[in-house]
Amino acid sequence: MCIDEFNGDNFDHGPYGFVGGGYLGHVQTNGRPIETTPVPRGTPSWGAQWKKATADYYLSSIKSASVHGGFYSYRDVYLDLDPTYTDRFGRPLMRMTIDFHENELKAAEFMTDKYAEIVRAMGASIVDKKPRKGPYDITTYQTTHVNGGAIMGSDPKTSALNRYLQSWDVPNLFVLGASAFPQNAGYNPTATVAALAFWAAAAIRNQYLKNPGPLVHA
Repeated sequence: MCIDEFNGDNFDHGPYGFVGGGYLGHVQTNGRPIETTPVPRGTPSWGAQWKKATADYYLSSIKSASVHGGFYSYRDVYLDLDPTYTDRFGRPLMRMTIDFHENELKAAEFMTDKYAEIVRAMGASIVDKKPRKGPYDITTYQTTHVNGGAIMGSDPKTSALNRYLQSWDVPNLFVLGASAFPQNAGYNPTATVAALAFWAAAAIRNQYLKNPGPLVHA
């Protein structure tokens, strides 16, 4: 279940000091033995007290109440070739430099507070808020819907791909996927990725194969 009122431009951002937003969502993925056994803060992480708390709260707590916010592009968030690490063929690995900015942190705090209000209205006696904080830590799961790397645009000076996801520099190279998006929207990009895949495939079949070369001339 998702709430969309605080995503994108669906509300007035004026008083809050950030742009964008995201959705508030509750995702229940069955009774996983670890993920679906939340206990109140302060409960021992093992032993008899933990077992008792797990049993007491198993049917009266929610774990997957979360917010999923957007992430804008910044000059200090980028991909490059790692100067140290290589693959087994000696080729440099891709290196990702990324961190949250004030906009994302403010949005996360705002949406977390809104979600806490909803959970309290549902009758919760304990609400443990954990808004996203910096710095970005890849060891903590924070969604795997990462975008960017081969940006689509109208100018080869500021983008890697044209509107058909065709490389500006190598006409027989088409890059399909969320790598074409400069921003990470509030929702997962799957539907847009699929639409662009159909769009690119149609261009390859109906235009490129009949006359190989650039489909867009800058």
